[in-house]
Order: sequence, then C-alpha cells, then structure tokens
Amino acid sequence: MSEPSRFDLHGVAGSALAIAGGVLAWYYAGDFTPMGSVFPRTVAVVMIASAVVYIAVSLLRPVRQPAQAVGSVWRRVALVAVMVAWSTLLEKVGFLSTSVACFAAILVIANYDRWTPRMAAVYAFASALVVGGLYAIFRFVLQVPLPEGLLL
Repeated sequence: MSEPSRFDLHGVAGSALAIAGGVLAWYYAGDFTPMGSVFPRTVAVVMIASAVVYIAVSLLRPVRQPAQAVGSVWRRVALVAVMVAWSTLLEKVGFLSTSVACFAAILVIANYDRWTPRMAAVYAFASALVVGGLYAIFRFVLQVPLPEGLLL
C-alpha cells in the first residue's frame, strides 16, 4: 500500500524563512557601499529565488514523504558548537585555518559510515578543494577582506 502524496510543510516553512532572511539581507545591504553591497544582495537574490522555486514545486508536485528518521541529538548539538567555534575563532585564528579545522570537524560529525584510509583521503582532498576554492574566490576574485588572525 502506498502512502498518499503530502505537502512538505517543513520545507515550505524553511523556504519562507529563507525569503525573509533574503529580504532582510537585501534591505541591510543598502547601508553598504555600492561595491560592498554586491555580494550580499547577490546571495539574497539567490536565496529568495531558490526558496520561491521550492515553494512552487512543493505546491505543484507534492511527493510521498518517507517515514521520519530519528536523528542524533549529539550530532546536532556538536554541529551548533562547531559553527559557534568557527564564528568565534575566525577573527583570532584566521579564516583559512579556522575553516579547515571546522570543516574537518563537521565531516567527522556528519559521517555515519566507518572511516577507511581511502575515504579519509577522498574527504581530505575534497575538503582542501572546497575550503581552498572558497578562500581563493573570496580573497582574489571577490576581493573580500578575510580575517587573518594568528594563522592564515
């Protein structure tokens, strides 16, 4: 017996919050210089557009919702702790080193599978690409001044 298709209320509520956050980001970016407002306004437009598309798809094509999986409370708490540590240490330690450490911590927290040497190497390579790529884009392409702190 198949379950009936249901409307994704949680996803739509999250999308509504993303729209509100995008509108606030757009509004407050008006206080920046014209060049300084480009990045936050671009992110705001992408957030709003993505959220509107998600809401439209949810309304037009409801899907069968799988049984709700029970999550791990300690993983959620640890994720919040890592994000607080990242935002706290960013200025003191530096963008690159703090981001590498917190990205690695999030990988360890989020991984449900057994660690193998091959998987660890793939994750390390992917982490270096993601964090290094974001650093290069922000620093050299967008010319965003990033905190340097004690380390990089």
